[in-house]
Amino acid sequence: MPLPGQAGLGRHLLPLPLAIAGSILFWASAYPAIRVGLRLFTPGQLAAVRFLVAGLCFALLHLLRPMRLPRGSALARTVLAGALGIAAYNLLLNTGEQHVSAGSASFLINSMPVFAALLAVLLGERLRPMGWLGVAMSFGA
Repeated sequence: MPLPGQAGLGRHLLPLPLAIAGSILFWASAYPAIRVGLRLFTPGQLAAVRFLVAGLCFALLHLLRPMRLPRGSALARTVLAGALGIAAYNLLLNTGEQHVSAGSASFLINSMPVFAALLAVLLGERLRPMGWLGVAMSFGA
């Protein structure tokens, strides 16, 4: 049974274990790859190259499986989230990796859910047990 929002997706391109393994491999190799990429590019240029590759992959996916693109206010929110959550993140990560090791950068990035959870608690928000489990899992990754 498809999850909400997955109606009409049909069969998957990759078996789940292969998709998970690929995600882990690419995610884990990103930090050393950034380090190598910074030998050839500035932090901004490296982010642009990464976005170009990602954009080409999504364009190909869109050709294979057309998807409805956001419109109106959803488009504006998507662009804002992309600018802040992806572009700024990549620029700051690339810049940071010029000053710390790939391992340190990985540790700092993967500990962000811990800091976000602690900030939420300080601001009066309650995290449920599953939320703390997610924080623990992200920190252990």
